Amino acid sequence: MTATVLRSGAPRAAAPSPWRWLWLALAAAVLIYLPILLTERQILGVRLSNMMLLNIGLSQVNLMLITMLGALSLNYLTGSAGLISIGHAAFYAVGAMTAAITGSQWGWPFPLVLIAAGLGGALAGLLAGLPSLRVRGLYFVLSTFAVHYLVVFAFMEYQFKFFDVVGVPYKNATLGSWTLSTPMRWYFFLLPLVIVVYLLLRNSLRTREGRAMQAMRDHELAATANGIDVRFLRLKAFAFSSAIAAVGGALYAYYLSNVTSEFFGIQFAIQFIAMIIIGGMGSLPGAVVGAAVWLLLPSIITGLTAQAGDTTGLLRSVLVDHKPQLVQAIFGMLVIVLLIFAPWGIAGMATRLKARLTAWWSRS
Repeated sequence: MTATVLRSGAPRAAAPSPWRWLWLALAAAVLIYLPILLTERQILGVRLSNMMLLNIGLSQVNLMLITMLGALSLNYLTGSAGLISIGHAAFYAVGAMTAAITGSQWGWPFPLVLIAAGLGGALAGLLAGLPSLRVRGLYFVLSTFAVHYLVVFAFMEYQFKFFDVVGVPYKNATLGSWTLSTPMRWYFFLLPLVIVVYLLLRNSLRTREGRAMQAMRDHELAATANGIDVRFLRLKAFAFSSAIAAVGGALYAYYLSNVTSEFFGIQFAIQFIAMIIIGGMGSLPGAVVGAAVWLLLPSIITGLTAQAGDTTGLLRSVLVDHKPQLVQAIFGMLVIVLLIFAPWGIAGMATRLKARLTAWWSRS
């Protein structure tokens, strides 16, 4: 039996399989060793070439982790709450601007800056979610589009007033006496943070309110008929999602040490939508996979172009001379193919494959 019935009649979940703990331990070991591998570029004394490591460096991994916060928060908002937003970059800009005011100008410590960014993002998300109480569908999507341009305009005015065209500078992030001055230190700060956010979102979706939010996504009228306050849930989902994205924006600004309003253009917003489509809409693992594919695939293609640097003809023309167009074409085709043949994304494909293998194994 997979569950044991308690005296009170409530079911208790079966204990996790030993294999699950083994896989978790293996994953933890890989994640801990990964920054060492990418920094030293060798394993057990054996030197690894750039192509063996897929042309991936620790800086790309750190940016991937920061981007995962945006992908996770948008998937929570769109995939779980059913609220489509194309202005998610605005909340990154809110976090970056809040970090500039509190950190660069007021000199607040880094942890307080992140808290302020989260609160600022929650407030901005609450205001951005207000139109959802009155409008639906395309009109609401356009309202998030308008919010994006308003926030980016505010960031641009702030930048030119206090820092001019050189961009907004940020101080080194410090946690007490520990300064995040190297990519490895950043990695061991960002990785636990992303894991905590992932677990927080996953557990929130398993609560009664989380299930109510998913019911609202699937059928709003039915959810309302069952006594669910969909207006409150919409605003709460927007505020929660935006707070996480704003923290990601503050981290993004601190990691780059200097940003401008141009960093948060509409293309920056669209990339988060592409990530959750590639990874899997409504799937938190899908958000993680989508962010990884979106951030790391260009580095892999760049590595291939380096290998093709001495070639001639069509291969060089595609890989070297038209590399940006190649990256955009690959992502465009990937999104179209997944929307047509696998709308559940890469994570959904992996889940279905696992189910089929499990069924085949049980029959054999």
